[in-house]
Amino acid sequence: MKLRHALRDLLGALALSGALAMSAQAQPLPTGALQAALAAAVASPDTRFQAAVLAVHRPGEPIWSGAAGTAELASGTPLTPDARFRAGSIAKPFVATVTLQLVEEGALALDAPITTLLPPEVTDRFPQASRVSVRMLLQHTGGIPEWIDGTVIDRIGRDPGRIWNVDEFLDLAAAKTPPFEPGHGWAYANTDYNLLGLIIERATGTSWREQVRQRIVEPLGLASTSLPEPGATAIDAPVMHGYGMVDGQLVDLTASDPSMAGAAGGSALVTTTTDLITFLDALRTAELFQDASTLTAMTTFVDARNPGGQTGYGLGLERYVFPGGFEAIGHSGSSPGYFAFVGYLPDLDVTIALAVDAMLDPTPVLVAAITALTPQDR
Repeated sequence: MKLRHALRDLLGALALSGALAMSAQAQPLPTGALQAALAAAVASPDTRFQAAVLAVHRPGEPIWSGAAGTAELASGTPLTPDARFRAGSIAKPFVATVTLQLVEEGALALDAPITTLLPPEVTDRFPQASRVSVRMLLQHTGGIPEWIDGTVIDRIGRDPGRIWNVDEFLDLAAAKTPPFEPGHGWAYANTDYNLLGLIIERATGTSWREQVRQRIVEPLGLASTSLPEPGATAIDAPVMHGYGMVDGQLVDLTASDPSMAGAAGGSALVTTTTDLITFLDALRTAELFQDASTLTAMTTFVDARNPGGQTGYGLGLERYVFPGGFEAIGHSGSSPGYFAFVGYLPDLDVTIALAVDAMLDPTPVLVAAITALTPQDR
């Protein structure tokens, strides 16, 4: 899932100019307006999710966070801003960051064919593998097929506790026709990041989860972020429960297994909005790299058009451009029961992170936040 056309249309209506952006930056965060806008978005009859968490940060100010709705429908417990959730494909920038750190250290080369980094029992599944590089996996330009489809999504919903393994993902992908020749197109594929997880493990001798913990989670002090091992479905409180429709019934999918999608995201990353902001702010300022040129490579975007304003994909980061030139750089992520987004908006000089309690379009929350941040005297 990607941010939808409503985001494009509503942000276009804001028609942000350079002067307006400077005006917004000169004012402190309107925390009361942000909370009111969040509550209104959740309560709106036009939204179908029941709860949402939101955080906003501008350099020089504390991170503001808010919540609206209930943490768990059965109990009616109010949701709190520090609630944890599964962040889906937002795991991809974490995995990409580790990969680029290994490139800086000389353990990997961006343009090395994956056949030189993985054993034949992995790469022989894909006839084009000798022409697919690490860079192509990071930016989804290698033509490796996607393994997630409607049938797989149905299986996940019916059995969220099922433990998956990477070979299953690769076999599902290998059974499909490549969308294009390596380097001659763009198509989002979770398979790319499953392969990157294996490359990280082969290069370091430890799991991709452990590398993310050691290189990102612990150094940044992301105390509410975890990468549970397969089989560990419990999430430490406070939790925003996630829901989905299965056979016409609303089902609690919070305990979907962390193995679902693996290094591609899915249910593997448990976090909070404030931790996501801390991560993205550290990433975009090159704090996580030895050399600023690595960040330059990460934020060099290939053409990657998707609904909702996405125009580019870098090495693990998405770029959105809306009418009037309004830009966001970050990543979205969906998983059983959740949809999340984190992005830096240079026009307002803010980083925004949010999540809703269903795999539904979170556009209303993002638009509400941006509208609250936009000066009304434009």
